[in-house]
This record gives sequence, structure tokens and C-alpha cells, in this order.
Amino acid sequence: MLSLDSRYLARIRLEALRRHVWFKALSSLERGLVDFVIRVVDRPRSLKLIEALARIIVKVKKVMISPLRRLMEQVGKPLARRISMIALRWGNRSAAEWARDEGFIRYLTIMNLPELKKHAALDALCRSKMP
Repeated sequence: MLSLDSRYLARIRLEALRRHVWFKALSSLERGLVDFVIRVVDRPRSLKLIEALARIIVKVKKVMISPLRRLMEQVGKPLARRISMIALRWGNRSAAEWARDEGFIRYLTIMNLPELKKHAALDALCRSKMP
């Protein structure tokens, strides 16, 4: 279970500062709330405060996810699932593991980067021609 205490919040803040997302991702109110809790409260008990802090943590964590990791979730995982299902239908029992294999998912994502870049360029071109 995740322990939402001042030490955990301080670690999140430090990591976000190191990655230069602390000021970009959060409003001054959100940053102030986290700073206040780190300095004054050891372990928050108020459900509303815990909810607010959880939202802030999720927001920061989302911003800190690398672009490759994000693409792996959006592109690589679904592709790995599809390929795994096809191989399973063909009788390859070990193919069930492919859908969870981090290396395979990363490989599929990287191999599809040129195709993704084409789509991104096409989307940008279409958006620029719209009135």
C-alpha cells in the first residue's frame, strides 16, 4: 500500500524538480499545497486533503512518463496483444507471454516509430490547411 506521507511527497517533488516538470505541470496553488504538507503535516488524515494530494501526484507522475514509455502503452501494448492472440490461435502456447513482455513491446513500438511519425506529420499538415 502507498504511504502518503511528507517523505514520499518530498521525493516526488525532488524528482519533478530534477526533471524540470514541477513548475510546468503544477499551478502555484498545487505546488504550495504540497510544500505546505511537506513542512507541516507528517501524514495527512483528511480525506479531502488526501484526494487533492493524490490528484497532484497523478498529474506529476503522468508528466514524468517518458515519451517512449507513453508510446509503448498506446502503440506497443495493443500491437503485442494482437500479435500474441494471432500466434495463440495458430497454436503457439508460449505466445501468451508476448503481450506482457516489456522487451517485445518496446521493440514493436520502436519498429513502428517511422509509421507514427508519418501519421503525426500528416495530422499536422491536415490541421494547418483547415481554416
